Amino acid sequence: MEHDTDVNLTNVLIGHNWKIWRIDFTRAFRRNKDPQHLDDLVRCERQLFDKLKTLDENELTVKTKGYLNKEEVKALMARRDKIVAYFQNLISEKGEAEVLY
Repeated sequence: MEHDTDVNLTNVLIGHNWKIWRIDFTRAFRRNKDPQHLDDLVRCERQLFDKLKTLDENELTVKTKGYLNKEEVKALMARRDKIVAYFQNLISEKGEAEVLY
């Protein structure tokens, strides 16, 4: 996670069958409104992209009440808007089949 500045081994769990789980992303919800390294994003799963486009700030505020404050929600939505616009631009340039799977 690009805004998670607390990546360390205490934030990793290893489950049965050696499945790795990353935990504790509290620092990933900072107030930065610009996603980092957008050019690293080259493809997106279609269902995820559709859900990103329909993410609603009011619903997000309700679902994260007690966890995220108003500024953190606004920053998350601003980053979402820029990621969606980035992928829409990629789709325009390369075609949907090259970007979404």
